[in-house]
Amino acid sequence: METPIIQLQNLSKTYMGANEVNALCGVSININRGDIFGIIGMSGAGKSTLVRCINFLEKPTTGTVIIDGEDLSQLSEKDLRKKRQEMGMIFQQFNLLMQSNVMQNIHFPMEIAGFPKDKIKERTAELLEIVGLADKANAYPAQLSGGQKQRVAIARALATSPKLMLCDEATSALDPTTTRSILSLLKDINNRLGITIVIITHEMAVIEEICSHVAIIDNGLIAEMGPVGEIFSRPKSAAAQKLVFPTGKKMAEAAGGKLCRVVFDGSATYQPIISTIALEFRAQINIIYANVKEIEGKSFGEMVLRLPPDEQLSEKMIRYLRALDLTVEEVSDYAD
Repeated sequence: METPIIQLQNLSKTYMGANEVNALCGVSININRGDIFGIIGMSGAGKSTLVRCINFLEKPTTGTVIIDGEDLSQLSEKDLRKKRQEMGMIFQQFNLLMQSNVMQNIHFPMEIAGFPKDKIKERTAELLEIVGLADKANAYPAQLSGGQKQRVAIARALATSPKLMLCDEATSALDPTTTRSILSLLKDINNRLGITIVIITHEMAVIEEICSHVAIIDNGLIAEMGPVGEIFSRPKSAAAQKLVFPTGKKMAEAAGGKLCRVVFDGSATYQPIISTIALEFRAQINIIYANVKEIEGKSFGEMVLRLPPDEQLSEKMIRYLRALDLTVEEVSDYAD
């Protein structure tokens, strides 16, 4: 079995000050080469601290960060700077040099790394083609849209041919259409160049769109981790359920019996499940929430149903749905 390209072992980070803050508490994650791995959590969960520990912009208080077989804590400052050239990073606010044009922004990391001028010119032209900005080489950041700025930031992150790309809320400042185009670009880069990508986000839609695996972080702890389809289908932790389930307000729209969440994939996504069960039991079912989404090229459907008040009838309906090889679980109301 291939060794993971990123190994985080029992990582903790404590900030000392007037009040001690434990941003990370014993985090352990392995990320395989070529994955698009998502780290998701609410604001203040510790996800941005975690990504900055991966490249040692923040040094962990305890624990180990191993990147492609090298323990970062054992590297000299010179070797650490060289190692960071293998880890491109893009940010929410782009972090471009506003007084430099697109071409100069992409040149910058290569100049710092000591690339020869002819190599810098050749690599920049190649990267502008990859991110779709060949006609914007001489434009300045102020002349670009948010999506174009992020494309420049991606090109700059790729400049030194990194093995990893770390994306810290890279789409949070973008509208939904632009977000989809940037995620599509990242997926293309992953497929074309084989670069491992780590996505830090608070949006489940971003994880579902692009990631193969996800870790859910909550109050500095990993609440749950696994393949995206599995977490979506069967979230076990309260943190995962809150990210995956619809809001409590939607779920409380109709009165009646117990709530259940039904998850299905493949051809079952388009089967008339509700009409079938209504005819079978001659009872009304309220659909509180329904959605169909694509995860890793596979259709996943999700419904939250309010079943009849009759306890025995509700149990029969749940058993019937499970007999159809659907994932069915009871859920309860909760607030945002």
